[in-house]
Amino acid sequence: MLKALVNEARLRLEIKTEGPLLIKTGYATVIGADMSPVITYRHGKKEVYIPGSSLKGIFRSHIEKVANSIHPQVACNPLSRPGDQKTENQGKNGEQLYRISCGSRLDDKQPSHEVYARSCPTCRLFGSTAFSSRIAIGDAYLSEENTGLETEIERRDSIAIDRLTGGVSGNAKFDMDVVAYGQIFLSDIHLRNFEIWQLGMLFVIIQDLEDQLIRIGSGRSRGQGKIKASIYNKPDKLHPGGVVLSTIRRSTASEPDNELWGLGHWLNEQAAIYGAEKNDLLRLEVPVPHEKHGVRNNRVFKDKALRSLKEQCIEAFIARMQEWSFPTEEGASAQRSQR
Repeated sequence: MLKALVNEARLRLEIKTEGPLLIKTGYATVIGADMSPVITYRHGKKEVYIPGSSLKGIFRSHIEKVANSIHPQVACNPLSRPGDQKTENQGKNGEQLYRISCGSRLDDKQPSHEVYARSCPTCRLFGSTAFSSRIAIGDAYLSEENTGLETEIERRDSIAIDRLTGGVSGNAKFDMDVVAYGQIFLSDIHLRNFEIWQLGMLFVIIQDLEDQLIRIGSGRSRGQGKIKASIYNKPDKLHPGGVVLSTIRRSTASEPDNELWGLGHWLNEQAAIYGAEKNDLLRLEVPVPHEKHGVRNNRVFKDKALRSLKEQCIEAFIARMQEWSFPTEEGASAQRSQR
């Protein structure tokens, strides 16, 4: 896409387990539980963690449902292909329930701005096989408040029920090691070259995490995977807490303290070829001053300023989904011929 960096958003997500959590390892175990969580080496010892890929997948799946609830078929089904006859893609009368995946509709050999313009909202943020992601979600590691592997994991037994007797079905017993209640993980999220509504999309996910509406891992239908997450506010050496919004210091344009400029506003006259809106900006209800930090101008949003920013960005997300329209093939061809 752009060969320049116009804006960034950074935050740290604090994830607390509100029940047993199991993100299974893909390897068979000779000894120990039948099912075990993913484990890594960190600071010279073994510890459980939550892979960033698992978080990204469940976040994307959740926001696809939200977007399609606001505007039916606005988000594609990433697993759907042209000519796919799977029943989950079709309604009772054979109508298409989901858009064909952007990765199969578009070609990564096309100009990146054209692929971006013709991508659905979730693919614009999370990427596809034709277009790289705007957002990076890091692995979630245990915070320093957690002490050791023994306190992080507990073993649980499970059985299969005999449908006739209501008791245990033969020897159908298995056990699993799960991450215990009350464990705290931290994950860093980095968003580059974002439109305002994309920041709102991220805030919708975080709001639903705060409300414990998103579960992760296996066994979600039987009491596992319940978490609560929120934006981490404690400052440290690498992160000041809250949400950090950055722009690159330049002489050509300067973002006022009472405004937030999205990608479309930074692109100005070029916004149309990316499918972005030229007036992609917010007038902040709570202005936040810029602070110089190397080549960047940073703004740190916390407390009242952060709450106001979340509300404004979520409203921008809802409005953008409601009015979303896809460029036609004829329109895309006309754009190519003009260039």
